[in-house]
Amino acid sequence: MVDEICHICNDKATGKHYGAISCDGCKGFFRRSIRKKRSYVCRFDHNCPVDKNHRNSCRACRLRKCLIAGMKSNAIQNERDTIGKRKKPLESLDGGGPETSSLRDLSEEMVIELLLQSERLCQQLRSSVIKSTEQVSYDSGKTRSAFAERFRPEERRASIDDIGKSIRQQLLLLVEWAKSLPQFQSLTLMDQACLLKANATQIIVLGVAYRSVSMEDTICLANDALISREHAALVGDINCVVRRILDELVVPIRRLSIELPDYVALKAIVFFNPVSHDVTDYERVDGARLECLAALEKRCARIEEIAMRGGSRCRLGRLLLLLPPLQAIAQQLIEDVQLAAVFGVANVDALMQELILQDASANNVITTLAATPTIPIKVEP
Repeated sequence: MVDEICHICNDKATGKHYGAISCDGCKGFFRRSIRKKRSYVCRFDHNCPVDKNHRNSCRACRLRKCLIAGMKSNAIQNERDTIGKRKKPLESLDGGGPETSSLRDLSEEMVIELLLQSERLCQQLRSSVIKSTEQVSYDSGKTRSAFAERFRPEERRASIDDIGKSIRQQLLLLVEWAKSLPQFQSLTLMDQACLLKANATQIIVLGVAYRSVSMEDTICLANDALISREHAALVGDINCVVRRILDELVVPIRRLSIELPDYVALKAIVFFNPVSHDVTDYERVDGARLECLAALEKRCARIEEIAMRGGSRCRLGRLLLLLPPLQAIAQQLIEDVQLAAVFGVANVDALMQELILQDASANNVITTLAATPTIPIKVEP
């Protein structure tokens, strides 16, 4: 019998537990985390070392690695892991390798928590992305990082150049956000590319709308540049898109008092669209979407039951009613970018051509995925 190592911490494995070859320590940790519905938060960049000597340092990263290795929470609910089964040879327990877990194996609360962790990662990366894409635009050191805090940034009117840079910044953050999700990691590179190409523009528009809720008749771009309703007519042909974002997205988002957990769940529902063009693994993508939907549904029910605040009735339905206008506005933005590219009004780089204009093959997006490194995070004290 060839000795196996734990797929989570590299310690000596004792068998296949909850779907993954693992040691008793990681098995017990996963069981306790699921049974007690623990939610852990990583204080760093979700890349903490998880090995025999450091596995207790960050519980969030250890749980994430358990899920990626293939551990399933539903196996705990129907646990049959007896002493006799633990003593089976590891060869007989080999089911063809660990099956990468997705969010479908988690409780609704843990689904939201994982999505929040990925969103926090993007916010930590945001200042790095802005600095890497901005040139002599403005003092990016004054940029504040967490848009969910509803701050009002320094007023700075956006130019055509600002819009192009903002789109690129959001695309870079989108790629990093997607790569941090366990269920995205479980897809083939081709399906990953298809999801990015099909849904990138909607994610950008949704982010702009959510970011602009605290503004007065103004949208706020990723680089904190502002476009007011009256100023929009002076910035190329973007005025119709700005008006629709304000009227059809920002206003209802404000009325619903949408918070960050609602936003991250809705963002994932938009992204994991199983009918995205050329997606091959329909069931896996649909499963990820349904679990995000179930998590949002449970959260909405809790708000309706406990808070009973104005506008909370039929909250889930009201949130989902944002999706048709979101899709229509995204399509209009694509057309505006196409016109800007044709007439040379804006600089449309390769990433925008691939993910916004969708005029490149999926293989080019795969190259982008593979070549895009995770941006180093500087954690503020």
